[in-house]
Amino acid sequence: MMSSAEALAESFEKGEDEVKVGGSGGKRTKAEQAEHKHPHPEGDTRKIVNNAVHGNDKRKEEKKSESK
Repeated sequence: MMSSAEALAESFEKGEDEVKVGGSGGKRTKAEQAEHKHPHPEGDTRKIVNNAVHGNDKRKEEKKSESK
C-alpha cells in the first residue's frame, strides 16, 4: 500500500498533477507562470526614464544651492 505522499509524488511524475505556487487556490501553477511570461519589447524604458527625470531634478537642486 502506497502512502498519500508517495501517490502524490507518483502522479506528479506522470504529469497528472501540477504544483501550485503560493497558498491560495487562485494562483497559477509554475507551468502556467512560465507559459504566460512574455518579454517586454520596451525593456527597461520606465527605469531609464525615471532615472533621467530624477537626475535632472537633482541637477536643478544642485544649481539652486550653488547660486545661493
